[in-house]
Parts: sequence; structure tokens; C-alpha cells
Amino acid sequence: MYPDLASPVSARLMTAVQVAELLAVPKTRVWSMSRRGEIPTVRIGPREVRYRPEDIEAWIARRTTSRPRGTQP
Repeated sequence: MYPDLASPVSARLMTAVQVAELLAVPKTRVWSMSRRGEIPTVRIGPREVRYRPEDIEAWIARRTTSRPRGTQP
């Protein structure tokens, strides 16, 4: 699923569509999260962003919890 990490940098970057597929959410949610700075991005132009697979993996790891939301530790 992830691009080959031995390939050039541009080939390693993921699109919002690829991130949305990975997270199983609509691409519009990924775009919104990107605009709000909630998910790490790489800006490649005034209106274009991409995502590094390792940044997305780390972001997922930081958000992973083993207890249900709203319960006390």
C-alpha cells in the first residue's frame, strides 16, 4: 500500500486520496484536517499538499489508545 521507500522523494509522498483510503475516511475530511493543521503535510505549492507515509504512521500511532474514549485510566 505504501510507496517504495527506495524510490525518489516525489514518489514516496501520498495524496489526500491515498491518506483517505488508509484512514477509511472521505478525502474531504483529510483536506479539512490538513487545512486546520490537524494532520502533518508537505506543502508543494500554494494549493497543493502531500503527505509523507512516515508522518502519517507516526500521527496514527500518537492517536492510538487502548481504552475507550471518555473512560478514566
